[in-house]
Amino acid sequence: MGRIRLLDEHTVNRIAAGEVIERPASVVKELVENALDAGASRIAVRVEEGGIALVSVRDDGYGMERDDALLAFQKHATSKIRDFDDLLAAPTAGFRGEALASIAAVARVRLTTCEPDAKNGTRVLVEDNRVEAVEDIAAPAGTTVEVAELFHALPARAKHLKRPATELRHIMRAVTVLAIANPGVGFELVHGERTLIDAPPGDMRERIGVLLGRETARELVELNFESSTLSIAGMLAKPAITLRSPQKLFLHINARPVQARPLAYAIRAAYGNLLHEGHFPVGALFLTLPSEDVDANVHPAKQMVRLAREDAVCSALRQVVEEVLREQALVPHLELGEPVPALSHAATAGAAATAGDVAMAATAGVQAQLAVEQTDQPLSASNLPGMRPLELLDDRYIIAKGPDGVYIIDFHAAHERVMYERLRLQSQYQRVGTQELLEPLSLELSRAESSALEQVLPELGELGFAIERFGASSFIVRSVPALLAGGGPRRVREALQEIIESGSMKSAQERHERLLYSIACHSALRAGDKLTLAQMEFVIR
Repeated sequence: MGRIRLLDEHTVNRIAAGEVIERPASVVKELVENALDAGASRIAVRVEEGGIALVSVRDDGYGMERDDALLAFQKHATSKIRDFDDLLAAPTAGFRGEALASIAAVARVRLTTCEPDAKNGTRVLVEDNRVEAVEDIAAPAGTTVEVAELFHALPARAKHLKRPATELRHIMRAVTVLAIANPGVGFELVHGERTLIDAPPGDMRERIGVLLGRETARELVELNFESSTLSIAGMLAKPAITLRSPQKLFLHINARPVQARPLAYAIRAAYGNLLHEGHFPVGALFLTLPSEDVDANVHPAKQMVRLAREDAVCSALRQVVEEVLREQALVPHLELGEPVPALSHAATAGAAATAGDVAMAATAGVQAQLAVEQTDQPLSASNLPGMRPLELLDDRYIIAKGPDGVYIIDFHAAHERVMYERLRLQSQYQRVGTQELLEPLSLELSRAESSALEQVLPELGELGFAIERFGASSFIVRSVPALLAGGGPRRVREALQEIIESGSMKSAQERHERLLYSIACHSALRAGDKLTLAQMEFVIR
């Protein structure tokens, strides 16, 4: 008898589930996408124990009849596509027909559904992909899917789930991403008895205000661009609102939320020196491309896409963002290159030179004559003896003369380390300097951000902050660490925003270190600052 054999259906389903369902947030994402595709105007998500014990998603969409409710649990059963051509242009959030089958392979599922004009609804109980019960019941129009005891029969998978707080954070991220992508749909997320997200239907600015905070919404700038093969619409925040990662730069291609680092970095490049090194703007952009130029069928999670002309899209996106920033007088106007062209299927060879091309050509001869050794060795008094600052390069680097050569020093990194060590010592001896603000600073946060800030208020108090709750999602900052006070309100806001975004830590020590680094970073000199000779000497000595 041969050694190769077909796997049984139960095993196949569990293997497939491993690709689609990684954690409770995967369940939430798949079920919310189904609700959106069902035409829901409001979606309510309820979870227990970070979604490990229970995930419930209720919608007011068009529901299903009895036969469809049963068929929905079959692998590759879908109402969204009919053939391969439909797959290439699928306008729906989901299209694989794998969600319910994959979830039912690793959890206990109860589906309750009813069509708008039906006399009765249908309830289906499924476990390990086996239908345990089907009954007719009275039910409101729409669908409710309850998923209990995720990975209960797969202890190895269950073991790798994180703490409920961590899993909840992933769920909040999943709901936020889908809520940003669909501002016309109401979203609610409840964990236990706590409402974490309550976003009524509205426009994009209102939705961002609810989810990311009203202060962020006030800093948004609108973008609108359209050509024959590309349209860009959405909102980006001014440089006052930034993060160290593109986590709150929500990108969409053909109405689908996607992870697209090349696009994020193109937007980051458009801001240039307006953003601190390594920081990204906040906002939501929607790109529309011909369906044949986009492949969303890359991974079962449907979060990654392939673009036929990625470089051309990135270039156009960068120019559009630069133009909007110029209109806002945030960047100087430079007559470089041509207006943004319509993307074409022809090759883009012979494009106009950019400022970067010119700079590279001009410096090629100089670079050939210089030999520069780059090192990531930490700076200290012992390895930088007798340093003397000579010049400031690009408002970012200090050129200094030492006994064994010339040094090029990133002054922000060097100053951040100085501020960190100073703050760490002050904290160690409980002598953190505090500066009372002449005018208290108000913070208007989302519910999720308010919850995150409350968790670290005691530690922030030990580090010189005096912060009081003022309303459901508002706080008043009355004093800050003296090291941070010199940067003004913007630096204080940025530091607190980064602290809020850092998420939960495994230990109190890890959380304390994260707070120290965030405060030190936003207390330090920044690229673009005009340093005096005395400041340069202080940084390198």
